[in-house]
Amino acid sequence: MRAPPLTDSILHRLERCATDFHVRRLELLRDLPGNHCGVEVRCFGDHVVATAASGVPDIDWMQHVAGLEPGDEPVVPEIAAWYRQNGIRPRFEIAPAADFAALAGALAGVGARQTGFIDALWTRAEAPPDRVATDVDIRVAEPDSDDAALFARVLLGGHGVPDDASTEHFAAVALWASEPGWRCYLASDAGRPLGAAALAVDDGIGYLASASTLPAGRRRGCQQALIRRRLRDASAAGCELTASLATPRTTSHRNLERAGLGVACTKVFWAVVST
Repeated sequence: MRAPPLTDSILHRLERCATDFHVRRLELLRDLPGNHCGVEVRCFGDHVVATAASGVPDIDWMQHVAGLEPGDEPVVPEIAAWYRQNGIRPRFEIAPAADFAALAGALAGVGARQTGFIDALWTRAEAPPDRVATDVDIRVAEPDSDDAALFARVLLGGHGVPDDASTEHFAAVALWASEPGWRCYLASDAGRPLGAAALAVDDGIGYLASASTLPAGRRRGCQQALIRRRLRDASAAGCELTASLATPRTTSHRNLERAGLGVACTKVFWAVVST
């Protein structure tokens, strides 16, 4: 599975795919009765989108700005002011770009500092070759089913969210199974659910999203099985490309590389650490 040459157009498509998934998952949480997490989504211009959750200000991935690029320096103080009004410190996800110095200066000017990295990975959408069968069984969680609720429990449990956490998070993730273009998967061994992951088809890209494994299921091939199933389904859905995000030098990153995905670019996180 060799990807075509990476162009600016493809890179922008990969960025939009990841951003669209992030925004929609926050909108599903926002649209629950009461919006107890205080979720807001706001656009700044035609390509910068920001999400905030004032009810859970310490969850950094929810206080997220995507799409910022050189030339957007004038909007940085406006974005920072919006978050400050909500009592939140934002995190900016920045893709590589030429002439970055002015944007870096604008970010530093609102108290932001570089705090981390994340890789965008991609490949051509092709079904992986068959390999030796494993004991891991993969099934799709159907909309409004018991499996949809179980998917939410397993996915969030694998990310360390306890069962007694706010019910809004579980309710919102259970709705993923009903989203057009999204598919939710459960990985089981001997009937015991151990892992979960999602696939979102958007603009000809199969986005491999938000995979996790419960502690009892780790080192048993769950994530490799979930990746391979989603690659096959993305190809069957007519996708041109597949993509994902992963922190460098993590197990998730290595699993994606083993499945044939390569690094399209390394993005940086800038977070406001002072006001």
